[in-house]
Amino acid sequence: MTPFIFDFTGIKPSVEYVTEQEAENIQKEILTRCPYKVPTVDEIIKLIDTAYTVDKSTFITDVFECGALSISNLVDKTQYNAREEQYKKVITKYNKKEQILMADIFGKIFALLSSVTYDNGRFDDYLGKLFMQCNMGNKKSGQFFTPYHISELMARIVITEQEQRLLQQKDEIITINDSCCGAGGMMLAALDVLKNTYKINYTRHCFIECSDIDIRCVYMTYLQLSLAGVPAIIYHRDSLTMQTWSVWKTPAFVFQYLRFAKYE
Repeated sequence: MTPFIFDFTGIKPSVEYVTEQEAENIQKEILTRCPYKVPTVDEIIKLIDTAYTVDKSTFITDVFECGALSISNLVDKTQYNAREEQYKKVITKYNKKEQILMADIFGKIFALLSSVTYDNGRFDDYLGKLFMQCNMGNKKSGQFFTPYHISELMARIVITEQEQRLLQQKDEIITINDSCCGAGGMMLAALDVLKNTYKINYTRHCFIECSDIDIRCVYMTYLQLSLAGVPAIIYHRDSLTMQTWSVWKTPAFVFQYLRFAKYE
């Protein structure tokens, strides 16, 4: 028997002692729950609104770009030099105070997007919401992102349990493609269904390929999929002509390259 050690809050536990197995289960629950207060999209927008001296649309795009470049350069060394130069080119447009603000904003974005990996995390198209609430969509070209609840409904209709279970049992890979990905909302909804409805480990059993002609969308999708731990490749591409300008590989793809190399 192990003494109950989680009574320092002053709340009397329902039992004085727990078994070794119960203690192990408690520890597992603690490790799988998000340990910090998750920022909200509204809190991030309020922080963006303090950038009085810059064009906000350009500023938040640069936050997305610098964030994507930073993550890419941690894992994709084949593109490191060019992307490091691009990072320096973007960041030096801003003074020290603005650079610190960019870091603060990205810190909150990082915390929000990473929170979905915990058992109590909630999937959503967070950057899509931020993008639209900051009025960054291109109305002339019909750039409106699908509301997340619609994306989730579509994912539930398309993804069937029997098919996914069979693939998982054979240790095979579920492949998902979106040729006009926006901020990646459709992909996140699919992951939501796989993880929370069918309890499938998408980090091992799912590969995502997606693309968009708008580089801002590429940055957002790359950030959302990278921080959710998804093996994925995102292309900056015209899906009609297949002209491709850049390729972005998530950390989960790079770390499991031997398993997912055939999709490159």
